[in-house]
Amino acid sequence: MKMFMVWLGLVSLLFGAVAQDAAFALDFYEEYTAALAQAKKEKKLLMLVIVQEPCPYCDRFVDDTLADPKVTKALEDFVSVVVDKHSPLPNAFATDIAPLTFFIDPQNEEGIWESMGYVSAEQFLGDIKEAQLIHATKQK
Repeated sequence: MKMFMVWLGLVSLLFGAVAQDAAFALDFYEEYTAALAQAKKEKKLLMLVIVQEPCPYCDRFVDDTLADPKVTKALEDFVSVVVDKHSPLPNAFATDIAPLTFFIDPQNEEGIWESMGYVSAEQFLGDIKEAQLIHATKQK
């Protein structure tokens, strides 16, 4: 039983390792509540990226799309967080799908746009612009 508990603890450490590595590499938050608080403070949209391990599409999305210099530049107007799908999240953003990206208005925690699965940097730039447009329209 003791060995099982040690094994279970090690396995649970593996979940979220990809999210933590991605957060570190991309300079994103790795906890939703901290990112939400910062987004409210800065009055910026929150971008929530949900990943899992193993997931080659998640890896590709992080390594190719989110790390693309044009995407990195476009995300300067956001507070970004990447979490494992097993992380505690509000029910509206809990999912079994990964990768999944939510663009969230931090004032009311309302999802205003989402992007499902792997998308190229070019496609994701369109998602970023769409989220900004919807948010700007709602602010009027």
